[in-house]
Amino acid sequence: MKPCSGIIAALVVSLAACGGGVKPYDPSASKARTLFLPSMRTVGPEPVYSRTRWTQPPEALPQRERPGTSDSDLAKAGPPLRPVFQLNLKNVSMEEAARVLAATSRYQSYTDPSIAKQKITIENLGTIDELARLIERKAQVQVVVDHAGREVRFLPATGEPPKLFSE
Repeated sequence: MKPCSGIIAALVVSLAACGGGVKPYDPSASKARTLFLPSMRTVGPEPVYSRTRWTQPPEALPQRERPGTSDSDLAKAGPPLRPVFQLNLKNVSMEEAARVLAATSRYQSYTDPSIAKQKITIENLGTIDELARLIERKAQVQVVVDHAGREVRFLPATGEPPKLFSE
């Protein structure tokens, strides 16, 4: 029996050596493939109009712009929102105060030479317009904030503002 078992062992070893070995993993081999047929319809279904179906009546399309974004609506939208600044100036000239006030909103500044050397001290919080009114009252000068021209002008006071006869 020994020679027969040796032949069988040799045959098993030769078959194992000549075989393909372990096959690589194929995930699609374990699942059945799904076959999708092409669509028979080229367009969508026809709309159904009947008495039992509720639909919206046709309307005009809404505006593409948000209200208040066009130039004509901006004037009607309300007062512009301006940032609030803290202004701390101690014994500085009016020229320097004009430069600091204009720099808060990245505006240009102009100071009349007759009031340029006048000193002012101010510590307050507010928008550029509120701070301009405060400087006007405190230094007795005229402060013009031109938002359209992006400029702040410090001018000498021209006198009393006009009053109505009824006052």
